[in-house]
Amino acid sequence: DHIAIATGAGKPTMVPMKNNLLRGIRQASDFLMALQLTGAFKRDALANLEVRLPAVVIGGGLTGIDTATEVMAYYPIQVERLARRVDTLIGELGEAQFWSGFNEEERETLHEMIGHGHALQQEREAAAQEGRDPNFIDLIRSWGGVSLVYRKSISDAPAYRLNHEEIAEALEEGIYFIENMSPTAAVADRHGAVEAMVFEQQGADENGKWRSTGKQFTIPARTVLIAAGTAPNTIIERENPGAFQYDEWRQYFAPHRAEAVAQAKEAETV
Repeated sequence: DHIAIATGAGKPTMVPMKNNLLRGIRQASDFLMALQLTGAFKRDALANLEVRLPAVVIGGGLTGIDTATEVMAYYPIQVERLARRVDTLIGELGEAQFWSGFNEEERETLHEMIGHGHALQQEREAAAQEGRDPNFIDLIRSWGGVSLVYRKSISDAPAYRLNHEEIAEALEEGIYFIENMSPTAAVADRHGAVEAMVFEQQGADENGKWRSTGKQFTIPARTVLIAAGTAPNTIIERENPGAFQYDEWRQYFAPHRAEAVAQAKEAETV
C-alpha cells in the first residue's frame, strides 16, 4: 500500500555567485525548517528567525513559491511581535537603558522593524474600525516586498509546469515574480550583511538555449533565500571510496537495473 524511498536527502544546490555566504543569505530549506521546527510562526514564539525586507527568493520551483509566500506571511508576525515586546521592555527599563545594550547595526535593524510593526498594528486597528480586512500587501511592498527571481521565463518554471495555480495564488498574495535573471553576486553593506543582489539578464537564442544577454541589474535585498533545487547526496562515496559506482559525469550514482538470472529462476522452480 505504501512505498518509502529512503535513499538520503538531496543536498541543496549552491548557486555559483560572488559573496554567496554573506550574512542574510541562506538556503530556502533551512528557512522553511527553522520556521516550522522552532515555532517561529507563532505570535508568542521566542525563536530568533530573522527576516528583513526587501526579500529575494532565487528559484522557480514549488519550494521557491512556498518560501516566498511563507516570508510574506511571516514578516508581519515577526515585526508585530517584536514591536510589542520592545514597547513593553522600554516601558519597564526606559529608553536609555534599553537601547544601550545594542550596537549601531542592531539599533538600525530594530528601529526599522519596530517601525514596520507599529505601521502594521495601525493598519490592523484601522481595518477593525472600518469593518474590513487589513491590507498588509501594500505596506510590505512599500518596504521592498518579496520577489521570486527565476533564470528563465515564468512558463518555463517548474512551479508553473507542476502546479500553475500556486503561482497565481502567490501573485495574488503580493509576491513579485521576476523573470530571466541569473544571480552573479551579492553586495555587502558596511556591516558585512547583504544589501543587494546583482543579476545577469538571460535570453533564449535561436535554438531555444538560455544564455546571458550581457545586461546586469541590481535588486535591493536584505534577505536572500536560495531555492535552486537539490542534487543527489553522494557524500558516502567520497567518504568510503569504492563503495558505489558513479555515473560517467561523476555527479550521481550509476544506475542499475534488476534482472532475473537463469539460476534464480531454477531455484524458484525447485
